[in-house]
Amino acid sequence: MSKRSRVGREMKATWDELCAGDEVAVHEARKLSRRAQAELRVSDAGGRKRRAWRDLRRAAAPLRDHDVTGEHLRAALTELGVEDSTLAYFDQTWAERRSRLLAQTVWPERPRGFDLKSGWRKEARHLAERDGRHLLKQGQAALNGGEPQAWHDWRKRLKRYRYTLELLGQVPPVLTEVLKALGRLQDAELVLALLHAEPALLRYERARLIAREEAARHAAQERVRELFPALTGLFPVQSGD
Repeated sequence: MSKRSRVGREMKATWDELCAGDEVAVHEARKLSRRAQAELRVSDAGGRKRRAWRDLRRAAAPLRDHDVTGEHLRAALTELGVEDSTLAYFDQTWAERRSRLLAQTVWPERPRGFDLKSGWRKEARHLAERDGRHLLKQGQAALNGGEPQAWHDWRKRLKRYRYTLELLGQVPPVLTEVLKALGRLQDAELVLALLHAEPALLRYERARLIAREEAARHAAQERVRELFPALTGLFPVQSGD
């Protein structure tokens, strides 16, 4: 039996807030686009709908990256015990940066809903099994000295895998924990990239901020390595693999 996806209705409900740049709406739009990506793989929807949700995700990405980076920078400044005047200056300049970024954002046409085709559960199980084999190899490559992009690509695939499992109502806690660690890893990469690209940004605290994020990156990678043996139990292994 076919099933109507909820992502279109949920996106419609938050669309005005998203276009206004609401921080929560931006975050929700990113999550909805990821859910849609997983659901579209088991639906009869064509490439046009896939592109619509992809375009939305790409449009929201710079704002979401800005918000996440700002959250970590402000938390770090607070943790480092900077003066209130420094925090106030950061808040003002970061808000100004966001306003400029929002003004440059071009939102695509709102993505519409779609139906999951009859037999979507069977297709979801098939995709989860197939993805699992690839994710095992991709994860091993990332852990064995992979570059930041390798970790990031693995995280994106794991997120899609998670949403596929969510369709089936079975998201193992270890997968959630791995994604949490990978999310912190990616956030650290974003902060470090910004600090290296803009030496004048928070220049008096720059060295300490870089050290903090490098430590967070290392801790996140170690956490993933710790969890990886349990994670591999989720992935099917074919004879000859």
